[in-house]
Amino acid sequence: MTVNVAIIGVSTLTGENLLEILDAREFQIDSLKLFDQPDEAGRALMYKGRSVRVKALEAANVEAGLDIVFLCDSELNEEQLELVAGSGALIIDLFPARQQNAPVFVPEVNGAALADVKQGDIIASPGSAAIAAALSLAPLQSEYQLLKLNAFAMHSAAELGRPGIEALASETARLLNARDADPSLFPVQYAFNVLTPGEEVDSDGISQTERRFVAELKELLADEELEVVMQVALVPAFYGVSLMLQAETARPVDLEQAERLLSAADSVILNRGQKPVTPVGSAVGNDQVYVSRLRLEADSDSCVGLCAVTDNLRKGSALNAVHIAEHWHRLHS
Repeated sequence: MTVNVAIIGVSTLTGENLLEILDAREFQIDSLKLFDQPDEAGRALMYKGRSVRVKALEAANVEAGLDIVFLCDSELNEEQLELVAGSGALIIDLFPARQQNAPVFVPEVNGAALADVKQGDIIASPGSAAIAAALSLAPLQSEYQLLKLNAFAMHSAAELGRPGIEALASETARLLNARDADPSLFPVQYAFNVLTPGEEVDSDGISQTERRFVAELKELLADEELEVVMQVALVPAFYGVSLMLQAETARPVDLEQAERLLSAADSVILNRGQKPVTPVGSAVGNDQVYVSRLRLEADSDSCVGLCAVTDNLRKGSALNAVHIAEHWHRLHS
């Protein structure tokens, strides 16, 4: 069974990574079409040794016969979204905040549910922090039943797309040359600083990013009763996402068994050594979630903590979307 695929927003950081990942994998794509905003159209990009021309996202260019569409552009307007939705393809949105009713998937965690997804449906790859948390916690959830979770995520500039990378690079260069940071993306300096998310918070003081993490993690773990407290900070790193997770469990945790469960989990690498696990040194450019500092909290064998890091543009985004497409295609072939 052949599959016809489109990437919309191929010039974005996520789109670039997705094209690179598809080029390196054995996913049998019969036809690949690349779409972008009009000012990015006309470029030729290489895929599997051949040149593919980027087309503008317009009605005349969204041809029939597409099976899977990856949405990598966070700034598509309503008209463009309706155009894509009318293509009849399975749509995998990498920015699920705009698809309020789209189910989210991490195939290693809830991939079996993709059997119920039909061509023409809209589904989503969750945020990078939710992906890393779900992969790290699913083995513990199945064995010990999580009751409460405190999560702290440290997002990098890449979470903001190319504007975040450019802002951090510009401010860093200016400061290292003894000049003012001259911030543009935020009202305050970003380089060499730690910021709370630059988005509005609700009456409870919670941002949309934090609420989305809670909703996505509950859905991925199939546990609406899980109590989650989530906080996010933006750190001056270019790539990667780091999480500190502390979970209370219904049953006492056997630490050696927990290590075995995480060691056997797909897409997870458990670090038992003393070498630090960091986004830049461990995760960036790689395809797994790296878990370290697995421990029982003081005076309780039903409270476990861990750290998790991953590349937020690969398994935290583009690679997870490709895994979704591959898994769905296998289930429906």
